[in-house]
Amino acid sequence: MASNAAVLMFGGIETTEAMITNALLHLLQNPAQLALVEADSGLLDGAVEESLRLEPGAAVVDRYATRDTVLGQVAIRRGDLVSVSLTGANRDPAVFADPDRFDVRRAEARLQLAFAHGPHHCLAAHLARLETRIALQRLLERLPGLRLDPQRPATPYGLVFRKPAALHVLWDVPA
Repeated sequence: MASNAAVLMFGGIETTEAMITNALLHLLQNPAQLALVEADSGLLDGAVEESLRLEPGAAVVDRYATRDTVLGQVAIRRGDLVSVSLTGANRDPAVFADPDRFDVRRAEARLQLAFAHGPHHCLAAHLARLETRIALQRLLERLPGLRLDPQRPATPYGLVFRKPAALHVLWDVPA
């Protein structure tokens, strides 16, 4: 019980924090996409999904094979540890056209695997999406003109949990 509680608490904090930070970073790095969202708040959900696709809070997950299989030219035996790159899967050009581009109108963005799939699907995926949408909505409403500080660039880092160490922004207080 304690182990499961720890996983839920950590997952609910670290990955959601990364999700919010990465989504804001994607919007601020793409002013044309930000302008679309500011003009039509209905695109905010698309921005969240697209950010999850490009930079999920947890980029890699480990699973144990439940049966023998062959993937490509690699034989995987039942019980083998398999590390899965969610970031790589989310950039599959067979699923996502122009997979490295951030596009808040991408029709298939919801096919991203940031929350995994099947029996290991994230228990709080809907809550994390809601928290991210509300955080972005409030930031954009209350801080119009928010932009990245060009003197202090931000880049996500980390092998498994990915986000910038800090997101330095500028904002002009309205007159």
